Amino acid sequence: MSKVNCPSCGADVGGGLGAVRMIACPYCGTTSLLKGGQVFDAGATGEMHTAPSLLQLHQTARIGADRWTPLGHARFSYGRGEWDEFWCESAQGKGAWISIDEGDVVVQRPMPAGWGQRIRKVPVLGEVLHIDGKAYRVTETEDARCIALRGSFPEELSLGETYRFFNAAGPGGQLLSGESGPQGWSWFLGDWVDPFEVTPA
Repeated sequence: MSKVNCPSCGADVGGGLGAVRMIACPYCGTTSLLKGGQVFDAGATGEMHTAPSLLQLHQTARIGADRWTPLGHARFSYGRGEWDEFWCESAQGKGAWISIDEGDVVVQRPMPAGWGQRIRKVPVLGEVLHIDGKAYRVTETEDARCIALRGSFPEELSLGETYRFFNAAGPGGQLLSGESGPQGWSWFLGDWVDPFEVTPA
């Protein structure tokens, strides 16, 4: 698909989308879902209140030794606070979610379908998960609601949808995250980054 027009206002919202599944119109605030070469209206994008951020859409940043370009920006609320997640592409064409929460930054790569331990419910705090010979201790479990979307994403996100997730600390400071959504469980493995290492490229 070489060009995508917003089904609501008709604006050109991108081309050469590749693996993109969702894209948000910057003009009218409509999100579009791409399926089978067709574009469907997926609803509103929510209000993304502007605030200082280490990352900006379409502005490449250097994070440690890597360069990442944010293509999508999602904001989630967990009741007592909010955090931002940016879907980013590296200079080598690899994708990762970069999460920013009160100055904490983590780069998380999606794991293949079927990776890791299959679970039917959210693990409890302190529980230890053994995956690929490594131990991960659960440090956080929350429900989070998607409150705003901008840009494009490789998966379907829904404004107002609530997602159940947990975080677990692994060896060497690695962060394992599991997320339960409409499509089942998704797994992400990441590393914490010093926010002072996030600089314009």
